[in-house]
Amino acid sequence: MRQLVLGVDAGGTSSRAALFTVDGAPVGRGHAPGANPVTLGMDQARAHLTAAVQEAASSSLPHVSAVVLGLAGNPGACRELAGRVLRPLLPQGLPVRVVGDTVTAFAAGTSAPSGTVLISGTGAIAAKITDHEQTATADGYGWLLGDEGSGFWLGHAAARATVHALTTLATPSSGRGRLAELVVRQLLPEGVGEDPVARLAAAVHARPPLALAELAPLVSQAAEAGDPAARALVAEAAARLASTAARVHEPGRPIVLAGGVLTSEGPVQRAVHDLLADAVTAGDPAGAAAWLAARPLLGCDRAAGAHRRFVATAG
Repeated sequence: MRQLVLGVDAGGTSSRAALFTVDGAPVGRGHAPGANPVTLGMDQARAHLTAAVQEAASSSLPHVSAVVLGLAGNPGACRELAGRVLRPLLPQGLPVRVVGDTVTAFAAGTSAPSGTVLISGTGAIAAKITDHEQTATADGYGWLLGDEGSGFWLGHAAARATVHALTTLATPSSGRGRLAELVVRQLLPEGVGEDPVARLAAAVHARPPLALAELAPLVSQAAEAGDPAARALVAEAAARLASTAARVHEPGRPIVLAGGVLTSEGPVQRAVHDLLADAVTAGDPAGAAAWLAARPLLGCDRAAGAHRRFVATAG
């Protein structure tokens, strides 16, 4: 049996597991909902993480030689989760390395040991990575206090801009701009009615706050169509994200862009690349976790040569 390594990347939204041979040949992959033990609770996080690992590895788990888990959440809770899920499944005594999801995100973009990762998904954070360890962060404070330039930030700004457009127009049914039209269509599929501002506000408040992140793709769509309000939001989001990265970035080190907002082709990604010209886009973070597991077995030179095989996005 070939020597195998297992990598897992689990956040609040999704969990991905990837099984590889030690030299980077893919063997299996698994997907499940998020596994952040702080936001979801230990039992639900354990169920999701177990499902992803078993789908990826199944009967191969006894043959795994190294494991790295990239998990979002409190480090102590993450270590407890890893112990509950993996230690009963893996060979006795096999060490399981638990790292933050910023570490796997950075490794998904570069084989360099140190640099900066800028993540924008539902939330946003920048982290300084030193020798594959997180050593400093900027933002990541959650939607109430930060996450500037994130999917939530974009969606919240789009909803505010739409309320402003509906409030300032004498005839809200026309001339409100592409962004406002898209937001109204998504939040009020049955039409605006007689009091569109009140109905829009009620629709927003009836949903969990983070559901506003679902409006972020509408900003990109409207910006591509030339909507001035959407273009202004894209530019502001990019400026805020670049500013966040600058707070932890060490000149001369690589910058990796990660998270759904920055790995999806579109105006936000392009605007951030314009501001951070040397940045590279992350590949598969679960594959990066598997690469981190393989790295001590391969040695530095061989690991650098195999990096691309691990992080190539699965088709």
